[in-house]
Amino acid sequence: MQRPSDFWDALAPHHAALENNYLDVRSVRHILSEIVQPVLIVGAGLGLIVEELRRNGLRCDGVDLSSEMIRYARSLRAIDLIEADARSLPFAAGMYETILYATGVVDFIGDEELIEAIVKEGRRVATASGRIFAAFYRMSPRLEDLLTRVGLLKNHILSFRQLLEMYLMGPAQTLGWVAKRAEVSRLRAAAMLLQASASSTMQEMKAGLIMRKIFRNRACADAMLKAAPEAQPYRNEREIRNLFTRLAIPMKELRTLKSCHIVRL
Repeated sequence: MQRPSDFWDALAPHHAALENNYLDVRSVRHILSEIVQPVLIVGAGLGLIVEELRRNGLRCDGVDLSSEMIRYARSLRAIDLIEADARSLPFAAGMYETILYATGVVDFIGDEELIEAIVKEGRRVATASGRIFAAFYRMSPRLEDLLTRVGLLKNHILSFRQLLEMYLMGPAQTLGWVAKRAEVSRLRAAAMLLQASASSTMQEMKAGLIMRKIFRNRACADAMLKAAPEAQPYRNEREIRNLFTRLAIPMKELRTLKSCHIVRL
């Protein structure tokens, strides 16, 4: 049976090249003045954000569901993270002034009851006046449009495994695949791909190149594809608001940054 941590375990050996994306260091600096110590990062990955906050003099701990992410965080950064499920954190009530859910936690979850349980647990380990932030990954508008045109993004659901499979394709295969899926000529497909590339962020372009490099190793590609979820949510600003309205969880603020949305609950 596939576990939620399987994909992150498979990604861990390659994540150092990809981690400064979505909720990245630049995004965290936008909310730095609002972060009060002690801080808990949920979904800490290889410890990038933990390291950044500690550099700024904040006491900060991190948890992650992936034992491999934790192992690499220790070897790469000498940061000891705690392996834990966001629904059941191994901390006493009221231990932290700030809880920050990194991208890859709440935003990847389609089960809204699970999101509710995660937020409830965050509130338990936060102080009564504590601050809770949740990050949601964001794509450039042109990339969203391209994925919608080829059917990989539909009704706010991203066909994640199919998206990863595109990294196995060469340029000619990609062009033919886009033309077929979008039901356009190869010339029009080429224009769509060029427009998406020209409008992509530097982070998106860099991540795409790194993923293609990783997928040249068929064993790595197969491991990641086997572990990847078939689909995951992709929530724009409107859908984020709708999510928390349905859950009756008040939002204090929704901030849209270049690579992610950050919600303060």
